[in-house]
This record gives sequence, C-alpha cells and structure tokens, in this order.
Amino acid sequence: MTRLAALLVLSASPALASESPAPIAELEPQFADGEMAPTSEIGPRRGYFMEIGFRSRYVFVPDSILDIWYFNEDDPGWALPGQKRPDMRGYALGLEYVVKGDSANGIFYFEYINSLMKEGYWDDVEEPADHGDGDYLVPTDGLGLLTFGADYAYELHFVTTAQTNGQFGLSFLVGGGLGVAAMLGHLDRWGPAGGVPAYVRHEADPDNPDEEKRIPKVYPMVDINAGLRFNFGDRVVLRVEGGLHDLLYMGGSLGLMF
Repeated sequence: MTRLAALLVLSASPALASESPAPIAELEPQFADGEMAPTSEIGPRRGYFMEIGFRSRYVFVPDSILDIWYFNEDDPGWALPGQKRPDMRGYALGLEYVVKGDSANGIFYFEYINSLMKEGYWDDVEEPADHGDGDYLVPTDGLGLLTFGADYAYELHFVTTAQTNGQFGLSFLVGGGLGVAAMLGHLDRWGPAGGVPAYVRHEADPDNPDEEKRIPKVYPMVDINAGLRFNFGDRVVLRVEGGLHDLLYMGGSLGLMF
C-alpha cells in the first residue's frame, strides 16, 4: 500500500509542476485606469484608498463685493478720513478624512475659522448718501466659526503613479458640498443716537456698546472647490485648491494615504 501511494504522488508531480502560478498583477487590486493599489497596505477586497490630512485656508470677501453694500474710504464724504473700512478675512485650520476611488472622492472635514476682521466703521450705502448713520463694530477675542461638512470631488487624472512606477501622480479635482458653521464670539455694536454718529459715541465711551450685533449663530456652509492633487509615492498627498467656502478662499491640504 505504501509503494502504491508513493507511485501516485510521483505520477502527479509533473502535472503539478506544469501549472504556473497566477501572475501577481492578477491578484493585486487595480483602479479602472490601471493604477495599482499597494497589496501590502490594501487587501484584495478593498478597491479604494483612505486619507487623513491637515488643511489650511485663507478666506476673504473682496472689497469689490463689500462696496455693493458699504461705503469705503475712497468715497466722497467718507466720515473718517485716514481710516479704512475693515476687511472681512480670516484663516481656517482643520482636519480631513477622505475616501478615494478611481475618480470619486468623498471629503469629510472639521475646522475652525478664525476672524482677522478689525474694529471699524461700517457705513451702509444709500441714496442720497448719509455718512453719519453707520455702525461702529468691535469684534470680541475668539470671533470665528466652528465648521464641519462633506464634499464630493470628481478627479481627472493627468499623470498616474502607475505611469511613474509609484513615484508621482497629478490630477485635477472639481466638486462641492455642504456643511454647518456655528458662530463663536460676537460683535459689539455702537449705533448713531441723538444725531451723534456711532464712531463719535465709541470714541467717547469704548467700554459700553449699545448691544451685540444681531447675526445668526448657525450658518449653512456651501462649498464649491477646484484644484490640483499631487501624489508622492502612493503615500503623501498634497492638494492645492480654491473656490467658495461661504467666503472665497485659497488654500490646501497635506495628508497620508493608506
């Protein structure tokens, strides 16, 4: 019986040896454009990447838009010669979590937007002009927005990491999304009273505002984004982008892909 078993094993050996193993490329998950996903990091059942990153943005409202609603220092009759109307601007810092397919990207973010607006006089546009009926506003320390939301971005590949042996990739992304922003801090307001302009009343008594400026505490956050994505070694990701984040913005994010 032992000899018979040995003969069977020997007779089967050439057949086994003649079967070639499946090519490694067939076992590796691939994206639709042929870009390989590293098998050491992504199992054969997962056809997408994930990213964790840090984002920063500069947000602002252009003077040309503010000029629609408020006079500025260049208008005839401006009440405070030598003083500019304040700018509406700030910077945002936050974290991102990204789920990335071949062309579809889901971007989830959480961030803090710090206001850089200084105190000053806001004189609303009317006809005929009355340069003494504006408000003097002073932002409190910590004025800003706490935001979170989700964006979708469609990706157009220019150079894939498969074409550069995993060294470099470049693509264009465009998309948008929605979020929620909660106001932190407030604006102290001095208004005109008894024929006395707000800026005179503030100068005379800067510690006693009339009230807090009435503005909503919660805002919808509308995103429209476009930018470039750089891949370095299928691990490090840099996005440079601009668009609308309730305010206009320019900025970028740096993350790790796995």
